[in-house]
Amino acid sequence: MDNQRLILFVVLGFLFLMLWQSWVEYSSPEQPVQISRDTVSTDEIDKGVIPETPSFSSDAPAVSEDTLRPSLSKGAEGEVVLVETDLLKVEINTYGAGLNKVWLKKYTVDIDHPDDLFQLMNDQGQEIYMAQGGLLVQGREFPTHKTLYTSSKKSYQLSENEDKLNVEFVWNSADGITYKKIYTFHRDSYIVDISYKVFNPSATAWIGYQYNQFKRTQIDSQGSFNPATMVPSYTGGAIFDKQEKYRKFSFSDMSDENISILTTNGWVGMLQHYFVGSWLLEDNKKYEIFSNKVAGNNFFFGYKSLVPVNIQPGMAGELSTSLYIGPKETSRLKAAAPGLELTVDYGWLTVISSPLYWLLNKIHSVVGNWGWAIIILTMMIKLVFFPLSAASHKSMANMRKMTPRIKTLKERYADDKQKLNQAMMKLYKEEKINPLGGCLPVLIQIPVFIALYWALLESVELRQAPWILWIHDLSAPDPYFVLPILMGVSMLAQQLLSAVAMDPMQKKIMMAMPIVFTFFFLFFPSGLVLYWTVNNLLTIAQQYTINKKMGV
Repeated sequence: MDNQRLILFVVLGFLFLMLWQSWVEYSSPEQPVQISRDTVSTDEIDKGVIPETPSFSSDAPAVSEDTLRPSLSKGAEGEVVLVETDLLKVEINTYGAGLNKVWLKKYTVDIDHPDDLFQLMNDQGQEIYMAQGGLLVQGREFPTHKTLYTSSKKSYQLSENEDKLNVEFVWNSADGITYKKIYTFHRDSYIVDISYKVFNPSATAWIGYQYNQFKRTQIDSQGSFNPATMVPSYTGGAIFDKQEKYRKFSFSDMSDENISILTTNGWVGMLQHYFVGSWLLEDNKKYEIFSNKVAGNNFFFGYKSLVPVNIQPGMAGELSTSLYIGPKETSRLKAAAPGLELTVDYGWLTVISSPLYWLLNKIHSVVGNWGWAIIILTMMIKLVFFPLSAASHKSMANMRKMTPRIKTLKERYADDKQKLNQAMMKLYKEEKINPLGGCLPVLIQIPVFIALYWALLESVELRQAPWILWIHDLSAPDPYFVLPILMGVSMLAQQLLSAVAMDPMQKKIMMAMPIVFTFFFLFFPSGLVLYWTVNNLLTIAQQYTINKKMGV
């Protein structure tokens, strides 16, 4: 088998697989139920948000209508508190004191709207995504994500001479307990620390736990079919702990069954393309990770602490947690929590994609441009595979030299395929040619191509990263289709340079390949097309040199 045909058929199969997966999602999406805050009762949403506590911590209360009712301010509309740091713009409503809206100041919606910040969280519209939390207290009123707090200020700004910013919300229970929910934002950080300070002037001990969760709506993807997303990036839940490592829980998993998992470390996250929100758990404490689907397509995914905090009469105490909410920048993720970098999901080829991205990032740190970094990485990959590629090209050159003799044999044994095969095998043996000699080098390189596809697809660093001239976003398709067309031309030239004898049907298929691939690559990220085009050009140069040396 000709190795050029092998790589084209295998990669084409990969492309068709991606297209089929996307078409299935496009043509058969889950139909969401439209939910508004007015049509869903508070009791309905709160019931079951926190699942029943497992047996080993039976002292921790479970949330129900009765336990929540005393602290709910039903029908109350809170006030918006605006918070701005160097990286984040946040809206926190005093109703629940959760993160209702979050914009990322270093990321815009798209390259054509540089003034429109990318909004990661939102409490309105069809796609709800919020970070909520509260406390669970034995025998008392307690604040939840439905409690109406008060705030002394309506806006907070991290000044240039500050490294952190505290934002405080207060609620007083009927039995005299004062609760302060404090957000601490840090300069040059997407980590937000959240603490509950409890002041207990009563005559009895205060015993409580905390819970934190994401609320997210699964949106309808119908009507947005795009070949550029033939392998859709994962959107859904994920968790990590040191025992079971990284695990995903999709919306369909949460629909099938409520999750209840016990752990003592790790994180609980909600993932999407390029961005992640994650509750960071402390080590060596007991937690229950839970999920719940309520009111149509609303999902809750979070955790509940199972180690009580005991605050004696006349004393104060604190319960705390941390939240990462921002881009999947690998360096930040690694610094935030163990295993959080796995949210940059390279799939089953992580073992290849991860070092490729590491090398790409190192090259970028030197050249300062992701486009040139991709070109240099392509050249380095080509250099590593040079011995294998050379062997493959020599095999192809030898096969091409035999083309006239193979054509003669095909004419001689046109009506007898068995004799034709025998004659061709004899010819290969006499000339010491292995017709499969070019296959193995190509098969080894195919996983590298797919792994680099995932590395480029998942790397937020390439989002809106320019190269030169008209390429302003390497994560988006080429707006003028120059790179895909150049890639198609290079593929055609590569075929002509390595053409061997083939029957008319094979010839038609091979000639159609550049057209088919050009169509697919019209919608691929330009960074990936750049890699593939440069790889083709280097292959052409290598094949031409070998052909010339062998007199083909």
